[in-house]
Amino acid sequence: MPIEGKRIAKNTGLLYFRMLLLMTVSLYTSRVLLSVLGVVDYGLYNVVGGIVVMIGFLQGTMGTASSRFITVAMSGDDKEYMRKVFTNLLLINALLALIVVVLAETIGLWFLIEKMTIPEDRMNASLWVYQFSILTMALNIVSVPYYASIVAHERMAAFAYISLFDAFAKLLIVYLIAISPFDRLIFYAFLILVVQTVDITIYNVYCIRKFSETRVSFEYDKSLVKEIFTFISWASYGSFVSAGFTQGLNIILNLFFGPTVNAARGVSVQVQNAVVNFTTNFQMAINPQLMKSTAQANYKDAQQLLIVSSKFSFFLLCALGLPIIIEAPFVLSLWLKEVPEYSVSFCRIVLVISVWSSLANPLRIVNQAEGNIKKFQQCECTLLLLIMPLSYMALKQWSIPILVYVVHLVIELAAQFVRIVLVIPKIKMPFRSYMLQVYLRLVPVFIMPLLLSSLLHYYMGEHEILRFITVTVSCEIILFLVVMIYGLNKKELYFIREKTKKLIRR
Repeated sequence: MPIEGKRIAKNTGLLYFRMLLLMTVSLYTSRVLLSVLGVVDYGLYNVVGGIVVMIGFLQGTMGTASSRFITVAMSGDDKEYMRKVFTNLLLINALLALIVVVLAETIGLWFLIEKMTIPEDRMNASLWVYQFSILTMALNIVSVPYYASIVAHERMAAFAYISLFDAFAKLLIVYLIAISPFDRLIFYAFLILVVQTVDITIYNVYCIRKFSETRVSFEYDKSLVKEIFTFISWASYGSFVSAGFTQGLNIILNLFFGPTVNAARGVSVQVQNAVVNFTTNFQMAINPQLMKSTAQANYKDAQQLLIVSSKFSFFLLCALGLPIIIEAPFVLSLWLKEVPEYSVSFCRIVLVISVWSSLANPLRIVNQAEGNIKKFQQCECTLLLLIMPLSYMALKQWSIPILVYVVHLVIELAAQFVRIVLVIPKIKMPFRSYMLQVYLRLVPVFIMPLLLSSLLHYYMGEHEILRFITVTVSCEIILFLVVMIYGLNKKELYFIREKTKKLIRR
């Protein structure tokens, strides 16, 4: 199967249009929200919604399972089987949404009321936010197969166009809560629910009109459901751990330090999401091809796609993340009217984690496509699960908020080594080959621009705007040179030169 480079490039372009639009809106609305809601309410929204996300870890599981089964079904080009897969995935998602609601309204509600550090006068507002978050999560879980179908069919234009509505709706929300006579935190959570509901409806209608297999007839297939649940049983472990150490860290920080530190974490997560979306969009465009190549045992293409996805994701994150890591105080002060305490240190280490974590997703995609995920999930997730207890013990001992991120970084690096050892044999790729083609080329790409630009930042002193421009430009130039010298092999350099020549001629 030839690698469909033109389709990947087109889809990447559409997803980047979507990402740039949403990122611009997200950064602007976050700035206004922090100002309008205040530090305490902004922190409460992040931590209360985080409880629901942690309980709703099954959404991540079903996203993984739906993408895997729908993409693999498409590679066989059997319309009837595709319809059967979609129908049974939809039934399972509806059941899991019901389970999430029950858990959230029992265990989650008890934890919110009895254990969370919430000011007494904001408890009623927090309960309303919690209920709206539960409804939003349930709707999202049911709609997962529709999202997966759009990605599997590589119709990324749908995401780009629907994002126009989403962006304008969120700008309207910011305006409405600023002039609202109601409790602003409650009103904000309600409006987010409304926008999410409309988004979901549009996606679902689009799929029903465009993809025949999404017009369900609710045909239950016992053997298929068993196969899906076998996959889910191990994938859910990974989603539970992911939700646990992301939202769980938010809860731990709340237990030790209260909602003010949650606001700082919320800011760092916004910066992280804005930067990471650059690689997420590139990977979303390439994932269907990587999954199909692996599922069809086309190992040569799978190896090539794995290396390309890993390296270029890393390059993109470095291009965006390194200047922000160096100039975090200036960037945050320029973005926010009030910068919560700890935001700068949180942003810096979160971006370092994100850069190196970008190498994990391509390996996960190969693992999911191959289908036998039990051993991978056991090893990776058991390691990541250590983040929560080790962070708790570290805070008990020293009570320094940034320690949770230090623990996260160390565990993430260890988990990446385990992923490589377990996954690359599935596409017949030698360990030494992967390390030489990926890690050996990426370490200089990360260290050299960061080190040299940090020295420039230090010696330029307090001239903030001039320093920011100079550091950013120099960082990008150094990064480009290091990528050309160390990051790319001869074949990749030749490909880039030829594509550049064609673009210039056009």
